[in-house]
Amino acid sequence: MITTHQNGGTITVMLAARAINPLSRLFQRELGALIDKLEAQRTQLHGVIIGFHSEAADADHELEHLMALTTAQAGDCMHMLGAYNALLRRLETLGIPVIATLSGAVTGHALGLALACHRRISLEEATFSLPQVHLGMTPVAGEIARAARLAGLQAAMPLLLEGATLSAGQAQKAGLLHAVAGDEEHMAELVHHALEADMPALQPWDAKAWRLPGGELDSAPVLALLQVAPAMLRERTGGHAPAPEAILCAMVEGLQVDFDTALLIESRYFCQTAISPVARNLMRLSQIRCDLASPTAAAFAATLRQTYAGQTDALRAEGVSETLLRNAARAAGLPPPPAASPAAAPNADAPAPAPAFDDIRDRLLYALANATHAAVDAGDVDSDEADLVSVRLCGFPAHTGGAAHFVEYVGKDSFVKRSAALKMPPFLL
Repeated sequence: MITTHQNGGTITVMLAARAINPLSRLFQRELGALIDKLEAQRTQLHGVIIGFHSEAADADHELEHLMALTTAQAGDCMHMLGAYNALLRRLETLGIPVIATLSGAVTGHALGLALACHRRISLEEATFSLPQVHLGMTPVAGEIARAARLAGLQAAMPLLLEGATLSAGQAQKAGLLHAVAGDEEHMAELVHHALEADMPALQPWDAKAWRLPGGELDSAPVLALLQVAPAMLRERTGGHAPAPEAILCAMVEGLQVDFDTALLIESRYFCQTAISPVARNLMRLSQIRCDLASPTAAAFAATLRQTYAGQTDALRAEGVSETLLRNAARAAGLPPPPAASPAAAPNADAPAPAPAFDDIRDRLLYALANATHAAVDAGDVDSDEADLVSVRLCGFPAHTGGAAHFVEYVGKDSFVKRSAALKMPPFLL
């Protein structure tokens, strides 16, 4: 997991990127032992170089652990994160330069640990991401606090709020990297020069004269950004994804306090989002393995699209306007309604007034859920595959867990009652 090699006054450390986990006691023990060793030898050392084995990560084990988190375990989660944050703070206050050398896909906790180093040098081909937001969670273990302080609020937003993947050039422009090398030999030269230059062995925010890049929170450009950012997030997510809003809160709140308090704030938002139903649903979907290009997937997707088109046409025939239909679909987290078929003209005998907004929204969702359960019952597709196909190929809202899981998301009893109220008898319940 962690190996070291000493050459004179320099220690080179190699970590298995996929093993880096703030909630792993095993990894914390190994990292703690490494830091104990570095602290014991710091008077004889003039630098530490940390590299990462960038083999493809298998996050299933970590996700299974996170999916099992409950509200009752939030205290234990906070304790584990506090212990991990303390380890990273010991690393960045070691008193000797710590340089991260980066290549390949540097993602998640590996990037988080690299941000705790005093200097980061990467190869041109490296990429950088914090994809936790795609799983309904906030980044954790200082990833928000450090990225925001290194890049500034606006420059850090794509990485944190969108889970964007940055190239080495983009990461350097954002302030997350100090140098980019064309090859391993060039990287070694840059590391050598950094150590010979007697670089400061502290993080920028630990220096007295530090100021937030891109402008302080009370500067005019940042204030203007903060006035529109929440509305922009809500517009993008439809209000169905709590993680981006939690990340924005952690960024802004964390920049108003000292660094250690910012880490505590970040940990609280992580625990809050990690135990949410949305995060569990997104993590579960990420673990489902099926061939989305298979004939079975294609046939089922066609059935759902036909169901969606049929329901939107039925609503049009009942006098629902296109604007109301689009807004209801958006509120449900569904894609825009397909174009009306010729038979979808308003019915002169349609009841007045048109259905209520909530009924329109729910009829779209419940029609797709019922069609999905009918297909599962007929053996056309299994429920896991149905969920993934409904989300990836048909735009069913991912935060619900998929069209088959939707019943569990709203609760079986609630689903039955609501289906009856909508005059849409549920399948198999």
